[in-house]
Amino acid sequence: MDALHIKDYYTVENSFFGNIGQPTPAVMSFTVVWNATGTVNHYDNAAQKFRGDFRDALGYIEYSGRAGDFEFQSAPLASSTTQAAEIGRESNGTFY
Repeated sequence: MDALHIKDYYTVENSFFGNIGQPTPAVMSFTVVWNATGTVNHYDNAAQKFRGDFRDALGYIEYSGRAGDFEFQSAPLASSTTQAAEIGRESNGTFY
């Protein structure tokens, strides 16, 4: 995603209640890469109306942003590390 225009509310509370003022216009750009690894793990729990097929994955992200005079940049995509990730499909609730 390149140059996504968003609003910086400073805090979650301010985004709901507006108690510290108006948001600042902001712009974010990011790249996310997912690589599935391993075999498919199938889950089906009728009691909780949840089923899905998932694979362990590696996820990488790089991002940058600007809000007012504040700018930031993450480390490059190649240096990103994955703590835990899965990728797959699920159905739940009325879609079970």
